[in-house]
Amino acid sequence: MLTDEDIIQGCKKGDRRAQEALFLRYGKKMYGYCLRYSGNPADANDLLQDGFVKVFEFIGTFKGDSAIEAWMTRLFINLAISRFRKRSSGPQFVEVDSIPLAEQADEKEEVQETLRESVDEVLSALAALPEKYRLVINLYAIDKMSHREIAEQLGISEGGSKSLLSRGRVMLKELLANKKKR
Repeated sequence: MLTDEDIIQGCKKGDRRAQEALFLRYGKKMYGYCLRYSGNPADANDLLQDGFVKVFEFIGTFKGDSAIEAWMTRLFINLAISRFRKRSSGPQFVEVDSIPLAEQADEKEEVQETLRESVDEVLSALAALPEKYRLVINLYAIDKMSHREIAEQLGISEGGSKSLLSRGRVMLKELLANKKKR
């Protein structure tokens, strides 16, 4: 079995078998990122293909300072953000006077209930969100970026990032609640 280092060296030389091995090893995980950021399988497949083209194009710049998986993940996320920027002129923001917050007393029970939701239901609801909310939730809650980093990546203010996250969470919660009622 080839090690990551063997695969990386092979990819740097343009070896098709090494490229295939890299795809087979990390393709499903990268597809998961693509699906989370794109919201539908067709766009996720396009993003996956374009992402691996970029991986093979820029693998020569990989220095080995981090795991190849982390490097690839960052590349795929940056590609998804780039696509978002190209498709829209950026998120349109609406000023809000107040943002509804979850009650502190019910927070523990709510977290436990959310954990019981199936992964498919959560991903489905996340995919149904408008793109700007889905993007911020992914970057903040899943990829652990700060609001400052999100603001820099998307060209928005930190307050805008916080607002999108808050509204996105509310929308996600409503979508999940509506699915339960059915």
